[in-house]
Amino acid sequence: MTKTKLPLTDKEYLLARDCDRMTQFVADGGRIRGAYVQGNLVVREMAANHRLGVFETYVLGQAYLAGLLMASTLKGEDRLNLSVQSSGPAGGFSVDANGYGEVRGYLYNTPFQVPVEWAEPTMDQILGTGLLSVTRFSEASRVPVTGSVAYESASLALSLAHYYDQSEQIPTAFDLSLPFDREGRVLGAGGIVLQALPGCDLDRWEAMARRLYELPSIGENAAESHDPHALLDFWFSDFEPQVLANHRVEFFCGCSKPKFSKFLRGLPTSDQDDILTKGPLPLETTCHNCGSTYAFDRADLERLWQAPPGLADDPRSME
Repeated sequence: MTKTKLPLTDKEYLLARDCDRMTQFVADGGRIRGAYVQGNLVVREMAANHRLGVFETYVLGQAYLAGLLMASTLKGEDRLNLSVQSSGPAGGFSVDANGYGEVRGYLYNTPFQVPVEWAEPTMDQILGTGLLSVTRFSEASRVPVTGSVAYESASLALSLAHYYDQSEQIPTAFDLSLPFDREGRVLGAGGIVLQALPGCDLDRWEAMARRLYELPSIGENAAESHDPHALLDFWFSDFEPQVLANHRVEFFCGCSKPKFSKFLRGLPTSDQDDILTKGPLPLETTCHNCGSTYAFDRADLERLWQAPPGLADDPRSME
């Protein structure tokens, strides 16, 4: 993966990386579980790599936060995919996340056009209606499991709560916050998920969920990189939150030039000859999940297509 360099000093970048974190907790005596994510750098790097505008960043940024929160309970090599296929200008998105706190994904339409008559577009206009799907890939099983619900809400957060209620029968509440400044720059990126566990008192659950929806902007708090422990204590003090784990989250993709070289090696000979004869050269390949671009000049391609399979697949041959 290659990341577009942001206008940050090395020190600023390292501090920003350290502040992007997932905090898992329980509350109300362990009867409610939750996770809080700060993803300021995650969203900034995502927007830079995918070359996104304000509306694209808003939609995909919320999806990244949601994917990270949903993956917070995964173990080992388990991962999930969150996707929405919709009728609006954005067309939907596909986001992958895992329990290590890594996330990647893309919009189906980039860039998309917002009608000029939409003075202040809302999520229900940008995404429209469609289908929300969650696919889980378990390390213990070769068969992925997918659950789907109709996407009809004006809010991704409410649609995800509906998904958990319908597909997994788990009372769930989400808050996904991505405020911008007047220049269209992301101020901060934050999100919370709460879930009622077996034995949870319904009144207590409803009170905590209601509190979540009454909180001030989570994204603005994330922009200040406040200590997650202090924030949770301040927001939910009467529910006595107890932090279980805290780890970094990151915009990450496992793509690489050697992996793309394997794809190019599989092209038919006629396509190989056509590229070498007519171009374009250098040939640029782009990962749709993260926006990374890998260029192959004539020498790269000739070496790739003329070398024995073992040598062509050696990562050092593409360095």
